[in-house]
Amino acid sequence: MKSPLRMFRGLKLGRQEAKEEKQQHRPPMNMDDLIQATQDMQDMRSCCDSILSASATTANNAHEFSEALEELGTCLLKKTALNDDEDSGRALMMMGKAQFALQKIFDVYRIHILRTMDKPSRSLLRELEVVEELKRLCDNKREIYKNMLAAHRVKGRSKHCKSETISSKELQEAQANYEEKAALFVFRLKTLKKNQFQSLLKQATSHHAAQLSFFRKGLKTLEMVESYVGAVAERHHIDYQFNDLEYVGLDYDDDGDDGGDNFCGYDGSDNGELSFDYRKNFQEKNVIYTSRNSIEDTCDGALLSPLIYLHAVWCKLPVHS
Repeated sequence: MKSPLRMFRGLKLGRQEAKEEKQQHRPPMNMDDLIQATQDMQDMRSCCDSILSASATTANNAHEFSEALEELGTCLLKKTALNDDEDSGRALMMMGKAQFALQKIFDVYRIHILRTMDKPSRSLLRELEVVEELKRLCDNKREIYKNMLAAHRVKGRSKHCKSETISSKELQEAQANYEEKAALFVFRLKTLKKNQFQSLLKQATSHHAAQLSFFRKGLKTLEMVESYVGAVAERHHIDYQFNDLEYVGLDYDDDGDDGGDNFCGYDGSDNGELSFDYRKNFQEKNVIYTSRNSIEDTCDGALLSPLIYLHAVWCKLPVHS
């Protein structure tokens, strides 16, 4: 009968032999997974770069528009003091203050862009850079393994080779190191890919909420001024229609068939709101504003007409007849 110590030694030796046999018969790594992971990594990098570029452009444009609104508001407030007509002066003052209110809304929107689009994308990009470093380590281990395998094969063909000999055990260790790094890279990339989709969905919904808040607050700001603007427009016979305002270059369907989905070609003319009919000829109706009784000849008419029309475009109000 074997002693417990001898039984333990035999069990230990059996485990070592099984481990060595497992290493010798290691299944080949799935190269398709490695190739796909490499392509996914490149696609993720491209996506992150595109989002960062788009968010930076949007934020810069919002900042420039904000500065333009401030300049316009300052101009209107300066003209208020030069006007003898109290009602017209009040209308100019209200529209001037509205520009400053819109400027603040634009500034908040720009901050939202940086928070919801730029910052998360940069965070994801840092995680992607870690995965890219894993890919470089994987490539290095692969090159080491390939060189050792080539040297081992040369040794097997030539018995008189004087180069450094590489044992089968060293070759197996090199292969194991390479496959370990490759498996880690594939695993981390797949995990990050799932996180990227979730992050992108969160970014898009957050940005949508920021846009919705931005336009709602802007519209509310302009509607508070509308009673003053409407009264002055009626008094000076200023017609600030904007139904014929064109959006050139947005006609995606030349044959007029929108496939039943009129999202981009929205036409709100049924309720008197801004018409998005892109199929009208811009050259025939390139009119910014009209004045029925030649009010443009006076100082008040020349200043108020375009400003009231601009306010109407901002506010998307019903057409006044």
